[in-house]
Amino acid sequence: MSKVKSLDKKWKEVVFAASGFGPNLMMILMGAYFTDAINPAGLNLADNPYHAISTICYILPAIFPILWAISKAFDGIIDIPFAKLTDSLNTKWGRRRPPILICFIPMVISYILCWIPFGSYVVFKADPAGHSAQLFNTIWIVVFALIFFSTYTMCLIAFYGSLSTVCDGEKQRLRVSSYKATFDTITYAIVYALVPLIFALTKQHVDKIAIFGSVLMLTMLIPLFMIKEGEKYGYPEKDGLSEEHVSIIQSIKTTFGNKVFSSWLVVNCTAFFGLQMFLVSMNALLSGSMEFNNLEIALVETCAFAPVPMMLYLFNKVKQRKGVRFTYQTCLIAFAIAILSFDIASVYVSGGNKPFQMTVSIVGALIGSWEIGAFFMMPLMVPAQVSSVEEKLTKRNNSAMYFAAQAVTTSVIGAIASSLVYENIKMLFISKEAGGIVWADGTTENGVFIGIKEEAALLLNSNIDNVYNFGTLLVPIIVSVMCLFGFIMAFRMPKDFTPELVAKELKRQNPNLDISAAVTEEADIAKEKDVTFVNVAYWILSGSIFGFIWSAFQLRSFKNKNTLIANSTPLTWMLSAIIPFFSIFTFKKLYGNLKKQAEEKNVKITDVRVLMVLSVIFPILPVNVISLALLQRDMNKVDA
Repeated sequence: MSKVKSLDKKWKEVVFAASGFGPNLMMILMGAYFTDAINPAGLNLADNPYHAISTICYILPAIFPILWAISKAFDGIIDIPFAKLTDSLNTKWGRRRPPILICFIPMVISYILCWIPFGSYVVFKADPAGHSAQLFNTIWIVVFALIFFSTYTMCLIAFYGSLSTVCDGEKQRLRVSSYKATFDTITYAIVYALVPLIFALTKQHVDKIAIFGSVLMLTMLIPLFMIKEGEKYGYPEKDGLSEEHVSIIQSIKTTFGNKVFSSWLVVNCTAFFGLQMFLVSMNALLSGSMEFNNLEIALVETCAFAPVPMMLYLFNKVKQRKGVRFTYQTCLIAFAIAILSFDIASVYVSGGNKPFQMTVSIVGALIGSWEIGAFFMMPLMVPAQVSSVEEKLTKRNNSAMYFAAQAVTTSVIGAIASSLVYENIKMLFISKEAGGIVWADGTTENGVFIGIKEEAALLLNSNIDNVYNFGTLLVPIIVSVMCLFGFIMAFRMPKDFTPELVAKELKRQNPNLDISAAVTEEADIAKEKDVTFVNVAYWILSGSIFGFIWSAFQLRSFKNKNTLIANSTPLTWMLSAIIPFFSIFTFKKLYGNLKKQAEEKNVKITDVRVLMVLSVIFPILPVNVISLALLQRDMNKVDA
């Protein structure tokens, strides 16, 4: 029987890679904003009130980090049995689709309920910040988080596990992995760059955005229509595979015993510790430690995410010449350097010198953009490659177990980094006026609740304006150290993860294994050339896609002011979004109208030559997001 190809057209590769877009976006939004939203100790709520649900600390700071860490670790532990389940499932609808269908609705509902601190809103209205409400909310959130993490994990494990069978060879897996990495980049760009703009435009708090945005989880249903398996297609998932039952213990031993894969796990865990701590604290770093407003945050995040598609392309080029290990090590070094810019640009160090802060932050963001795409692509590419070779040679499908092994290790590491470490250090405060470091949770000795920063000022006997969150100063240092450690541990990795190399490791584990099929695949891959479609997809699926939305908002604002381009706004937007460098014309038109208004109000705005130069130097997309950010800032100054 000929193999049934699920992704028999290039556009299907892109659509299939988008399957996890919605759930991943919501998970990243939760990781970036959730713990700060329910406990705003590290936030600057005066300038960024929408980053939190309110000014109240909804949970018990003393016990929530422990329970949250346990729930995150549980999320990783259940990956193992879930992976075994989906690897061995045998239904007339196939192996991967039923788990997605069953878990989808509970995933969406539990996610929404996590964002509703029921105790404070309904049960304890009279004392929403009291200990009883905080304890109720802590239990409520942890319970529904466990449900969400479990169902989310089952959906994603089934999706990832299907990669080894829906993709026809390493080349297609690499393309799908690249598309998936680009979609992941888009999700991070939306969460960290576009969401702050949404705060400014809609005046809605993050919980409302999360609840309304949960409809995007519908993308998780894409595999139900694209994976060709089960009775309808003649059970292609069974084609050529051994009927021999493999126990979960044996499956775990095979997965963790693979030296090629285990060497990657060590490096991935060290990098993930730093990455997870950074991502969960980024909101506090930008809005709290640096005291940036939403538009300044958007500008910095734009510089970090807009170049990523180009960086992904360069990553693959360097990887082809120097191998995976060398290329990934350069990413770790870049991130270790870039993250320190958050400390240098903090108000504590810079004194609030805004031009200096913006310069340091933008340079750091541009340096860091080199590693962002790699951090997304590598965890998808490595286990898919290793499991695919294993399946080809052993005739056993164990692909989901590799993703589960990766997930369980990173979940435990992530729980330690984002919960036990960050959630505790963010309660620490320091002052330049007084010596020492204090812990503050907003509770005075007589049980009266006050602001967390206010309590820290009292404990330090210092003016509140001279009190700084010590945890947000520690985060960049910790992250940098972990990246450097990952760089060192990467020398234990193989130079590359080619089919032949993976096959040789499997033969080391099983000397009787015939690896000739992998060697043949290696020769076939060497003959293949880059596909133009891949490069076009990088351009279309850009991490700076929010620039299209942003430019639409700007053009609409100008249209509402009856400017010269009011009658051609849709056409102008389309041309700017499609034709390279056409946005220079748009910026010039917009700037000309804005300058007139600025002169009338005696407001100084950016020199038009700066916008033009940036539009030429940074043609990441026809829509130049850096110039957009500067133009947006000038619009706000004129409108103020």
